[in-house]
Amino acid sequence: MKSVIEPKLGTRFTIHGARFEISFIADGTVRYSSSAGGQVHRMPYAKFLDLQIQGSLDVSDATNAVINTYSSHASIIKYRYIEAAIRTLPHPTARAPLAEVIRTVCADLSDAKPPSVRTVSYWIANFKQRKEESLPPRYSRRGNRTIRFAVEVEQLISEAIEEQFLRRERGGGDAVHSQVIGRAAQLGLCDSHASKVALPSIRTIQRRIKQLDPHTVACAQLGPLAASKIARAAGRTIEARNCLSIVQMDTHKVDVLVVDPDTGDVLGRPFLTTVLDVHTRSIVGTYISMYDPSATTALAALKDMLVRYGIPSLVIPDNGVEFANSAFILVCGTLKITISPAQSRDPNGKAHVESFFRTLTNALIQSLAGTTFSSPAARGDYDSSRNARFTIQQVKSFVDEWINEVYHKTVHSRTLRAPAIAWEEKASVMSPMKLTAAEVDILARRPYERTIHGGRVQFEGLHYFSHALIGLEAQGNSKITILIDELNLQTVFFENPSLRGEYLMAESTDPDYTDDLTLFAHLEAMKIKKALSDADRKRFGTNANRIARWTLMSRIQHESEAAKKWLRKLTNGVGRKLRKTDAKSAGSECSELERVEQIYSPKSTLAPQPSSAPQSTAKAGWNVIPTIKSLDTE
Repeated sequence: MKSVIEPKLGTRFTIHGARFEISFIADGTVRYSSSAGGQVHRMPYAKFLDLQIQGSLDVSDATNAVINTYSSHASIIKYRYIEAAIRTLPHPTARAPLAEVIRTVCADLSDAKPPSVRTVSYWIANFKQRKEESLPPRYSRRGNRTIRFAVEVEQLISEAIEEQFLRRERGGGDAVHSQVIGRAAQLGLCDSHASKVALPSIRTIQRRIKQLDPHTVACAQLGPLAASKIARAAGRTIEARNCLSIVQMDTHKVDVLVVDPDTGDVLGRPFLTTVLDVHTRSIVGTYISMYDPSATTALAALKDMLVRYGIPSLVIPDNGVEFANSAFILVCGTLKITISPAQSRDPNGKAHVESFFRTLTNALIQSLAGTTFSSPAARGDYDSSRNARFTIQQVKSFVDEWINEVYHKTVHSRTLRAPAIAWEEKASVMSPMKLTAAEVDILARRPYERTIHGGRVQFEGLHYFSHALIGLEAQGNSKITILIDELNLQTVFFENPSLRGEYLMAESTDPDYTDDLTLFAHLEAMKIKKALSDADRKRFGTNANRIARWTLMSRIQHESEAAKKWLRKLTNGVGRKLRKTDAKSAGSECSELERVEQIYSPKSTLAPQPSSAPQSTAKAGWNVIPTIKSLDTE
């Protein structure tokens, strides 16, 4: 069995091939940093030992060597005394013979401070148990290692350090000491009858502060970003040796306003999620939408990569996205893809994909009509909203064509190779494993347990039907596992209980609503629907879901920068006006909300009327729900 090595400062070890170095040990916690990149991590002291026993953690042999010159010299002298006693004496710890051996060895070594008989006896006993491991001096055992003060006083010290020193408006040791003494006086620990209670001195407080983890102190006083920068060294550059060995994923808010393809209204700035292969600098996955960065948008870009380029070994995703319990994590776990989120302001994190975004913005995006440019100063008096004319699909086609025809065929300034050529050469030697669209569609779905009722299953208020479900229900197989695609709720798959691995499809009972509907959009729409009154739901009937989804898109619209300006002009007490072309065709002005009601209300004969929404409601950001209620009460 391999011996377990206690962690110490500078110890280098590997976990599943990843290399780390211990940078601090205190309070039963080991703080360590990755050799490549310098990301900071922590683990309990006991877990470090347990991982060695399990074989998951391997300590480098180089870190076991004692490099300190003084330690080596002290070990040699100690060994000389031990060796002479064991070699020459039948009973090495006998006092009189051992004293004679000590005098002889002291003369041979010219030792100015020879050890006592008791010390050498202890050395001999320890050497018999631990062999060479007992020779290096154990500096960690020096000094007082027991609690010197009462539990109440120790608690006061910890609280004072937390409140006075570990904060942005930090105080020194004198402030900590003053709080300890002051709180002790309040508790009666400084009274005459409690005079035997020991209280710390200013020097004791200073030593306690010095023992704190520098990273913990920096986090409290400077913030986590500055602490991360201070705690890690420059480190080794992360190197990708093959195609898709390392990919970087990030989301960028595109500097252009897109419009609705039907109405021409400005929707806002879309988000572009991009996956970049570090080795060849090729763009291997993209996804553009109006939704904020999330695990769902990251999953869409990942699916695009899996089908077109293949399975990566390591993904560095967006560090601002919560991936816990998401389909993204499920797919990566199934395909054995390692996830290594980049730390904020880490130069080795996502530098390559961020550089790509700058190139894309300067070369393409800021040349499109409706661009917002990079800043108000750069935009000047250019009216982005008035000039916006491209839909999100058109912008996507522009981006895809620019990536494939311009970026991939241009020599990269760092690699000195065109990404397309570099990919072809590497892929010809070892091509990454690809998946079909059908395989990815199954893998990228989250499983849920559901019960069949009347040949249908329910998920988040949506119902899906299949004639195969009726047969399963008749056979008594009412419990099934359905697979949900978070990017499109149009259909679900369910596993055949009689034949594992075979999946059948169930269709939505409301296909118009679920067409290209993401789970995120549906959950947001359900929040809006829930806020409607019972009378509203009864009035709109089966169209309530569509009204809620339309309201969600309206909210996305007004939250964009361009839409905010548009609304300020629009909600000055007059109400929203139709475009001139719509006004001419309608014969009079009516609000957008009234037009939607005319379309979706069962009573389609409702005449256009001026909006009854109060001015305060309009200024609050076009809150649709109160307006619907007011229409219902007329």
